[in-house]
Amino acid sequence: MNESELQNILEGLDVTRAQAVKRFLGTTSSPETILSSIDQGDCEWVEWFKAMALLQLWLESKKQDYPIERKLGYLSCTVDAFKNTPTIMRPKLSEATERMLAQYGFSDQ
Repeated sequence: MNESELQNILEGLDVTRAQAVKRFLGTTSSPETILSSIDQGDCEWVEWFKAMALLQLWLESKKQDYPIERKLGYLSCTVDAFKNTPTIMRPKLSEATERMLAQYGFSDQ
């Protein structure tokens, strides 16, 4: 994903989500480098960004934050948790993330 593609996706999100994604990605390295490490699975990039925003806003509501590697790991585990669900029944990544947060939270361990 290049800078132009990233900007197009961010512009398609509402302002709150777009800002949350920027905070999720942080400023320590280039977003393109970080995003290139993601195994998208069956998920569209837009769903990844919605899930990033959801997770970031949830963490902020709990006054928590973690390194991007931990947050991406959580989202990757969420993708893995639903891999065996038939595609037609599989929730979107943002919906699956919301379910995982409601059921398990985000552990410090």
